[in-house]
Amino acid sequence: MDGLINLPFFFITSIIIIIAPGPDFIYVTTRGVSQGKRAGTLSALGTSVGLLIHTLLAAFGLSAIIQASRVAYLALKYIGAGYLLYLGVRTLISKNQLLQTSETPGQTKGVFRQGILTNVFNPKAIVTFMAFLPQFVDTHLTHPIGQFLFLGVTFALLAVVWFGFVGYFAGLIGTWIKQNQFFQSGIKYISGSVLMLLGLRLALKEE
Repeated sequence: MDGLINLPFFFITSIIIIIAPGPDFIYVTTRGVSQGKRAGTLSALGTSVGLLIHTLLAAFGLSAIIQASRVAYLALKYIGAGYLLYLGVRTLISKNQLLQTSETPGQTKGVFRQGILTNVFNPKAIVTFMAFLPQFVDTHLTHPIGQFLFLGVTFALLAVVWFGFVGYFAGLIGTWIKQNQFFQSGIKYISGSVLMLLGLRLALKEE
């Protein structure tokens, strides 16, 4: 596509960014281990859709506005942190075991949506996209929206492959340990605690 710069380096850098452990990796792994392969895969799809939303924001310049506005940035940050804390607390106080003998759509209801929201409300993703994508778009273009969309969709596709792999095999681990009642209780509290720690990390991290 015209207007794109150094695509091979974009692919290499994108893969490095995606596979580096971060909040999305932890979230998808936690969902996969605690709720199975279906939940892990849906979480991967959700986080990738979140990346597409960041792509649209970057393409239309909204990310720059959020990044430039301290109030908007902090609002997004604390909404995201609060949402992760909410998910963690809800997991901890749930009376049901997370791991079941079989997976059904009802047991993973909302996981896809949660994956989207945890990614969208991560202000670091906005900053990353604003700093990363423009490096591969010709600055002389008057309307580079198409180039931004191409790069963002490519990044999201790479992400869904990696996180889908992570979520699926995390689900296999969850299936393996689900026979043990002790592990079932432990995974519930570990999963809730991890989500809460992610929320606290996001809220307390200095910019």
